[in-house]
Amino acid sequence: MMILGVVRMAQPVHGYDVRRELLSWHADKWANVQPGSVYHALKKLAEEGALREVGSEQVGGRPARTRYEMTAKGDEQFRDLLSAALWEQREVEDPFLAGFSLMTELPREEVAAALRHRARQLRADNEGAAAAIASGWAVPENKPTHVRWMLELGIARNEGEIAWCERVAERIEAGEPYVSAELQARWKHGFGHAEHAPD
Repeated sequence: MMILGVVRMAQPVHGYDVRRELLSWHADKWANVQPGSVYHALKKLAEEGALREVGSEQVGGRPARTRYEMTAKGDEQFRDLLSAALWEQREVEDPFLAGFSLMTELPREEVAAALRHRARQLRADNEGAAAAIASGWAVPENKPTHVRWMLELGIARNEGEIAWCERVAERIEAGEPYVSAELQARWKHGFGHAEHAPD
C-alpha cells in the first residue's frame, strides 16, 4: 500500500525516489516498510500489472533508473488496501507482549525495572515528537497537516502506555501476587491437562 501510494502521488517516479520518500517518512519504523525491499516490490507490482514501466534513464556511471506509474489495476488495488487500513482495527505485533506474558519467570525487580525503562523510552519518544511539532518541522509549509496529527497520535498512545507501565511497576514492587494459589496448583499438575488425559 505504501509503495503504491507514493508512486500514485509522484508518478512517473523512480524506485530510488520512492525509497527516499518512504525513508523520509520513517516508514520503516511504523509501517513495516523495509528500504531494501522497495525495488523488489516495484518489480513485483509491475509483473502483477499494478504498475507499468514508463522508461528509464541513466545518470553518469550509475545503473539505469526505471520510472513507474500506476495502472487501473494498481489504482484499484491501492484503494482497496487503503480502505482496509483505515477501516479495520488490527492488533499490532509487539515483542514486548511476548516477553510480558512470561514475566513470572524473572525476578520482580527486573520486571519492574524493565517497565520503568520502557516508560522512560516512550517519554523520550514523546519529547522528540513534541519538539518536532514545536520547532515548526510539521507545519503545513513543510509537511502535510496529517503528519502532525500522526505525531500527536503517537504521543497520545505513548502517554497511555507510560501510565500503564508505571502503574504495573508499582504493583509488582508492592508484591501483588501474579498467580492465585489455585492456579499455581493446577500449573504444577501440567496446566490442568492431566484430568483430560486419555485412559
